[in-house]
Amino acid sequence: MEFAVNPGLAQRLSSPNPFALVTSWDGSKTNVMALSWWTYCSNHPLTVAVCIGNRSYSGDCIAENKEFCLCLPAEGLEKAAMEAGACSGRNRDKAAELGIALAPAAEVAPSYVEKSSLTLECRVKEMLSLGDHRMFIAEVAAMHTKEGLKNLMAADGYARLSAVELCQGE
Repeated sequence: MEFAVNPGLAQRLSSPNPFALVTSWDGSKTNVMALSWWTYCSNHPLTVAVCIGNRSYSGDCIAENKEFCLCLPAEGLEKAAMEAGACSGRNRDKAAELGIALAPAAEVAPSYVEKSSLTLECRVKEMLSLGDHRMFIAEVAAMHTKEGLKNLMAADGYARLSAVELCQGE
């Protein structure tokens, strides 16, 4: 039997999804937000796209400063990562409050989430307005990984995070 679905059900049916923490710079601190709407766009140059809600503080920071880090958080950050998606960093330091350790990035202003299996340091090349979201298309300026970490994936339509084994090496 076939029937129509709403966006929430479609998202649950298409789980799991890649999960990330995106860091942005507001001029005085690094902000952290949870994100699953991202993808690779090109290999040469390595390019990614992230979709962020129009009312998002992180989106405003990225639009203003044209840089962000896309961090794939590792097992152990489930609770903090989910909480990072449930509140705004406009008037608070979410990383400090949630116990998310940050490290200085090599090529961009925002720091990155230290406990990440993969970090992509990105510079925005284009922004598109798409309904209730903005898509930031960015070239990767630097990337680094840490071995032995399990990556988090969003499951059940973004209701929970689950750890998965990563492919290691080349």
